[in-house]
Amino acid sequence: MSDEMMTCPYDKNHVIIRHRMPYHLVKCKKQHEKARTMQSCPFNAMHVISKTEMKEHIATCPDYISEC
Repeated sequence: MSDEMMTCPYDKNHVIIRHRMPYHLVKCKKQHEKARTMQSCPFNAMHVISKTEMKEHIATCPDYISEC
């Protein structure tokens, strides 16, 4: 897959251009039951992760900027 394309975390059949993904996520979240078990990363809203895996994601998120 090209760097310009991303797969929707709510529906793996949706392949979206990266710059359109924030708009798509808002729309798609309203239409999928799966959205209740997922949440957005505090460092990058395009990282939508299951609530059970969020703590691990935050610890390893590439968009986290360390203050050290």
